[in-house]
Amino acid sequence: MKRRKFIKNIARTSAIAPFVLNGVPMKAFGTQAVPQQLNGQYDHRKLVLIELHGGNDGLNMFIPVSQYSQYESLRSNIAIPNSGARKYIQLDDTLAFNQRIGLHPDMGAFKALYEEGKVRIVQSVGYENVDKSHFRGRDIWMMGGDYNEFKTSGWIGRYLDNIFPDYPDAYPTTEMPDPLGLEIGNIVSLGFHREEGIPAALANSDPANFNALISGLGSGAPTNIPANNYGSEIQHIIDLYANANQYAAQLEIRYNAGTNYVVYPGEGVQEYVGPTAPDIVVNPLAWQLQTVARLINGGCQTKVYLVRLNGFDTHNAQAIEGNTTYGYHAALLHHLSTAVKAFMDDLAASGKDEEVVACTFSEFGRRPFSNSNHGTDHGTAAPVLVFGKAVEPGVIGDVNLSNLDSTNNLTVQTDYRQVLGTLLVDWLDAQSETIEAVEFEDFVHPLLLLINRDYHTTTNTEAPEEEDFEGIRIYPNPVQYSLFGELYSAVNQTIQTQIIDTTGRLVRADEFDLNVGNNTINLDIYTLPAGTYFLKLMENKNVIGVKKFVKR
Repeated sequence: MKRRKFIKNIARTSAIAPFVLNGVPMKAFGTQAVPQQLNGQYDHRKLVLIELHGGNDGLNMFIPVSQYSQYESLRSNIAIPNSGARKYIQLDDTLAFNQRIGLHPDMGAFKALYEEGKVRIVQSVGYENVDKSHFRGRDIWMMGGDYNEFKTSGWIGRYLDNIFPDYPDAYPTTEMPDPLGLEIGNIVSLGFHREEGIPAALANSDPANFNALISGLGSGAPTNIPANNYGSEIQHIIDLYANANQYAAQLEIRYNAGTNYVVYPGEGVQEYVGPTAPDIVVNPLAWQLQTVARLINGGCQTKVYLVRLNGFDTHNAQAIEGNTTYGYHAALLHHLSTAVKAFMDDLAASGKDEEVVACTFSEFGRRPFSNSNHGTDHGTAAPVLVFGKAVEPGVIGDVNLSNLDSTNNLTVQTDYRQVLGTLLVDWLDAQSETIEAVEFEDFVHPLLLLINRDYHTTTNTEAPEEEDFEGIRIYPNPVQYSLFGELYSAVNQTIQTQIIDTTGRLVRADEFDLNVGNNTINLDIYTLPAGTYFLKLMENKNVIGVKKFVKR
């Protein structure tokens, strides 16, 4: 039987939703391997990844309040209004002015999470030379590489392969009886693939019926397998079934042992009541997060979960003509906000909220200007959202509509691997050898301040040393409200600034346009906690100065 036909047949047997098992990586109980870096105080921690597939429009998700006139002029036929019954929701008026955000009016649940201190926003995330192809862009995020790299493994797979040695032969074990990774969907994505062998994850849409499904596939594998490509396909199917059988009963046990403590947006029930396309009125994300929460509440030890919200490729009808606050994108943002809010409330009710951090990602953002079809085309940078009780609430970075790149797209301020690397280090306790195995060693200096200091693992980075380049002066120091920097520029250019704390973590990133001659920049820092910080100034990623200052 061809692998594709086998997969198709499995999908037909699912009672609730189509599911394809692809890449179950474990063998039977017996060999008792000890995970390389687990069995410690952070073993219980889990990461939930939420893919916003299609390229999310960050500018209509988070309206740049300080640049509203420019924002509106760039996309007048889809811009969210700043007045009226459905104007944007002011997120946080204590943020620095250039970071202030207006939420889309259908993101009320997101606002509630932010006020609970459970959201960190990282603006303008991407990588050098963002690829605007959905397929290639998604592969880059999944593999954890540069725009010009082609890896056959994914960053999650390399991470799991490093911390769970002797995989797959020695697993499951009594210490780790559950799948290492779990993707809610039809296939195991590239992100879970290892350098060699089958992926470090399971794809499943129906844990409640998983055991019955696998048990119903029958037995009696062929014994004479030819030594050719056809034989390798047959062996793959045999291994797939054998490995799946190890987890079938276990996942069902976890699912049945768990429960959901809150009401999620109902599957099959219209949840978005505003005008939009009929195929997006039902929340497609809620049931996935509901499943993940029930497994976690049932004691599942899986380290990394992946769920997906499709539909963000909004070239047409992103907003409705005549009422830009409604439409396809509005419904998606509503579904994301309400599903994540229910998920976080569920974990809080079960007491599991200190075990889980969730993070969104999208293969790219949209262009700053709209098209004539009330939509937006493929762009570059986009925001990343980090959720959980353990996060450091607030915003990192901003968007700069006055400093578009050579293709008239948003400039990237933060590399996506810096976000992912920080979560591995500060949340999942990845040590230096693991970060090297994941190939993120160039992106954890500095780490971002995503996780609250009370939840940091024991791994720390070092604060930078002062580099007193001639012609750069900062004042006042100590400072309470605004920090000024004076510097000379020989050309018109844009520089980047980073504020780094004494643990080596990035707490703030900004951009400033300089003119030829003497310049003064102004950083609004009154919201920073009192303490010692370093101001790093860079031009084209080259450090031109590091200054130490004290915030009173």
